Amino acid sequence: MPAPKIPAHTVEPDGPGRLIVKVRGEIAGHVSEDAEHPGLWVAEDQDGRFMGRVGEPEKAAAFLAAWFGAEDEDAT
Repeated sequence: MPAPKIPAHTVEPDGPGRLIVKVRGEIAGHVSEDAEHPGLWVAEDQDGRFMGRVGEPEKAAAFLAAWFGAEDEDAT
């Protein structure tokens, strides 16, 4: 199975230690510093569901964008 395609996405600040990930202008999720695990970032989908932790916010944003893109494909 090929790796999921990561759609073009933007990452915007949303307060200290928090970022918004958008795909085609729609919110795909949020990335925030993990208070319980310093050095890790928490990824949450657009509904606030925990999606995982990762060491780099860019990787968390790419994961959320790919997840959002896959959900969009399932809906069509």
